[in-house]
Amino acid sequence: MAKKLDNKEPLLYELLRVLSKSELRQLKKYVRSPFVTHRPEVVQLANLLIDCCYQQQSFPSKSSLFEAVFGTDKYDDQRLRSMSSDLHRIVQRFAGGLADREDSIAASIRLGTLYRKRNLARHYTRISRSIEQQFQTSEYRNAGHYQNYLQFQIEANRHTTSKQRTSVLNLQEIGDTMDQLYLMQKLRHVCSQISHRAVYQTDYEFGLLPQWIDQLEGSSYLDIPAIALYYYCYRFLTETDSPVHFRKFRQELQCSQEQFPQDELKDLYRAAINFCIRKLNQGDMDFTREGWELYQAGLADGVFLENQQLSRFTFDNIVGFGLRLEEFEPVSQFIQGYQTLLAEEFREGSVFFNLARLEYGRQNYDQALRYLQQAYPKDLVNQLILKTIQLKIYYETGELDLLDSHLESFRHFIRRREVSDYHRTNFSKVISFTRKLLSLPLAKNRQHQELIKAIKQEPILSERAWLLSKLNP
Repeated sequence: MAKKLDNKEPLLYELLRVLSKSELRQLKKYVRSPFVTHRPEVVQLANLLIDCCYQQQSFPSKSSLFEAVFGTDKYDDQRLRSMSSDLHRIVQRFAGGLADREDSIAASIRLGTLYRKRNLARHYTRISRSIEQQFQTSEYRNAGHYQNYLQFQIEANRHTTSKQRTSVLNLQEIGDTMDQLYLMQKLRHVCSQISHRAVYQTDYEFGLLPQWIDQLEGSSYLDIPAIALYYYCYRFLTETDSPVHFRKFRQELQCSQEQFPQDELKDLYRAAINFCIRKLNQGDMDFTREGWELYQAGLADGVFLENQQLSRFTFDNIVGFGLRLEEFEPVSQFIQGYQTLLAEEFREGSVFFNLARLEYGRQNYDQALRYLQQAYPKDLVNQLILKTIQLKIYYETGELDLLDSHLESFRHFIRRREVSDYHRTNFSKVISFTRKLLSLPLAKNRQHQELIKAIKQEPILSERAWLLSKLNP
């Protein structure tokens, strides 16, 4: 009996899939070069797989690939693997060249190093002038830019010392760039640590940062956007007087966002928006408008798009901010206008889930429940939110028996799932406070006031406003 062939999509094909059609055409030409490979079967395999990717087809069976390349030869898995491995290495080199083109300054600096080591003085002088021009016209001024500039300064210093040992060196400039680069990278990393800690309750050490952070206030370092943005971000993430630094951050972001690539801009927007979410959960409703405006600005500039798709989590958060502001029509327009940018595997569930949230906000409870029955969010947090919407609908419509059963099943759901400490605390408190709400006597008394006080003082509570509205109708 013949052994069953493994048709699982290999790493080679995964790599080919991420290349654009233009890049696939370039790869075809690249593989045909005799300087790349002398094996015609590798070129033939490349053409077959590139054509499949170009037409967005799934990975062919190994047997069909072998037959297409070797004709009637007996199938030899090792022979096919050897050919595929060679092609994989070629595609990796090609992809590396694409990365070099994306960071042409770094590639030029490496070329300058080669010229210096080979004593090609005229070549070095020409490439050095070209690099300086590239720095002057560079679009970005983020840490990557300063990293390249530092490498260029070090290379220039090596060139100078190799030719004129008694000449003036650029050691001070190198030291200044090192300080600037360190501040950018350290502040950005610590901001990531703080944001992660807020959700996962993980302890991090910040090294020397707390000892010198105060020295940055009023210093010339804050004239550099790549330092100032993360400095203000660190401040609003760690201090009680955070709104002041948050608004300085927003002002700096608005003035200098052209100096950062899209992936870094997305991180900056995300840090600010997550801060708004935490402030809302703490009861500071002023940050609803802040978060909504950040999302609108980011959408206008395409910050949240990746490979022309919008993350379902971003989609959900935008709807959430709009509903808090009761911007029902803009939210409806957003759902209709942006749903096609969701990944197809999540699209239907996300749309129904958010339509349910919208109809709940409009107090169309029956329609909201119908949408909830069609929503099957794969994300655990959205499952928790869905159950919270059901909870509130049962309360609003007076379905107390359904609500009591739902609260119990909700509690078991949280206990059985691996959720973060933050979400476990939040949704457990929602259940607990809802039960206390149901047990209150009709006449207002001391128990009402104690419950209001407890809800206001709870540090983590996403449904604070809704619970308080039931106590103060």
